[in-house]
Amino acid sequence: MLTLKNICVRYSYKTVLKDVSLSFDRGKIYSLLGENGAGKSTLAHVICGDLKPTAGKLFINEEEVSFKTPHAAINRGIVCVHQRPLLAPGISVFENLKLGQKDFDKDRAEKILNSWIPEIKKSFLVKNLTEEQRFFVSLTGALLRFPKLLILDEPPFIKEEKLRTLTKEGISIIMITHNLKEALEKSDEVILLQDGNVLEKKPTENYTEEEIKQKLFGISKEVKIPSFIQKENITEEEVLKMRAKKTEVRAGYIPSDKTFRASNPELTILQLCTAYHTDKKSEDEEKFTKEILEKAQVEIKPYEKARNLSGGMLQRIILEREIMERPRVLYLFNPTKGLDVESTERLYKKLKTLHEEGTRIVLSEAN
Repeated sequence: MLTLKNICVRYSYKTVLKDVSLSFDRGKIYSLLGENGAGKSTLAHVICGDLKPTAGKLFINEEEVSFKTPHAAINRGIVCVHQRPLLAPGISVFENLKLGQKDFDKDRAEKILNSWIPEIKKSFLVKNLTEEQRFFVSLTGALLRFPKLLILDEPPFIKEEKLRTLTKEGISIIMITHNLKEALEKSDEVILLQDGNVLEKKPTENYTEEEIKQKLFGISKEVKIPSFIQKENITEEEVLKMRAKKTEVRAGYIPSDKTFRASNPELTILQLCTAYHTDKKSEDEEKFTKEILEKAQVEIKPYEKARNLSGGMLQRIILEREIMERPRVLYLFNPTKGLDVESTERLYKKLKTLHEEGTRIVLSEAN
């Protein structure tokens, strides 16, 4: 159905994809695996028309295609549900689903919505939904467009039988994930991406979790939560109230929704890094931003948009931004979501250093 030939994406400071050639057949589920920064989301952006490749070609049923916009890709049956879906927060679920739909089928929309998230009413405001619920609202919107190829970028848990209802309709699915167990249970083929290259692509039955970990990260062990991290039953709302009060105890905060509570896709990297220091002079803001990026080991320009960051890159920047404020306590909410094994280990090492410097590290156990 879809074929990629020698796809490259280059920036002045980095090559993200290097001669990627892949093919995707009709009615199959593919898992795209790789460490943070391997190029998984960039590849999704190329396929769904968000990003024009520097070089290479795309083919649908052997016909060469070129997508200038996501709308052009949608017209050819390619739809992506992004890891951080952009929905209008101030309007209802149904009003969001209507956006961009010329011939909105109300009955079909309600049927799909009830099938995927029956607990959500169409009148609910998006701003009151969880990150997972927003994903499924976006998925409903994608299915309303009659996709032939559906890209799911870091989806929450979805039962295999639900995915198979889509493949039985002839829909191909590319699932970008860090959950190796879920990938092996639900996909037909696994694609390993490393440093912008396709390491290999094989049927799922040819892999085990240990083999994938060894190939991608050079390790096969599980990463456990370190003992220095304390666990408390505290909510994000309670932490926000605490931070709003003027006390001597400086509280850092890594939210569960890093995209919209700690950032915004439309912010520049400079705005993201200097969120606590908007009164700085422009030259000081740039210096401060570069310092955070260097510590976070993220290669990106200060005036690029935050939407160009991978999940792992965003996580590292937010962590360094909080550390720069020298918190006495740092509250973590689902801190390893979307992180691969190596990135999780790197996070825990950074937190250990912070702990040794006197900061109390707290992981929330609140639902």
